[in-house]
Amino acid sequence: MSTTETTQQPVAAGEAPRARKLTLAVTAAAALAGIAVGGVVVGPRLAHPAASAEEKPAETGGHGEKAEGEQGEKRMVRVDNLVVNPAGSEGLRFLMVSVAFELSDAAAEAKLRGAEVQIRDLVTGVFERQTMAGLTRPGARDSLRISLAEAMKPIIGAVPVRVFLPQFVIQ
Repeated sequence: MSTTETTQQPVAAGEAPRARKLTLAVTAAAALAGIAVGGVVVGPRLAHPAASAEEKPAETGGHGEKAEGEQGEKRMVRVDNLVVNPAGSEGLRFLMVSVAFELSDAAAEAKLRGAEVQIRDLVTGVFERQTMAGLTRPGARDSLRISLAEAMKPIIGAVPVRVFLPQFVIQ
């Protein structure tokens, strides 16, 4: 029996580093899967009730007792929970973002509300072109607001729009 024990021991010792590497790889894969599920499934579900509460005043404000053409009336169109892989991230990093567009023109608001698919595509395109370094540099959100306002011009034309980024999470 001592011969069998000595032959098995070097094999077991050689297997230990492989087992550790396999355990680390499985743990890393599980962590990445957890982040992805959290960002894509759990995050939007948690953020949605808060978003609905914020949207209701903006929606009723646009169709309430005020006259349609009244100056100074602000309308908000919001696109929630976009998940984007920034340029060069190779799928290892992502950005979860919500964008809100504030308009004072009822016709522009109607155009934006009717073009949700196009808006999501345009907004995603703006963020996909950004690198992680660009997204994390000081002042990045200000330049992103300008880029997003420019991206809306094909839909709303030259109507002034203010852009807000109420949710901006980088993982």
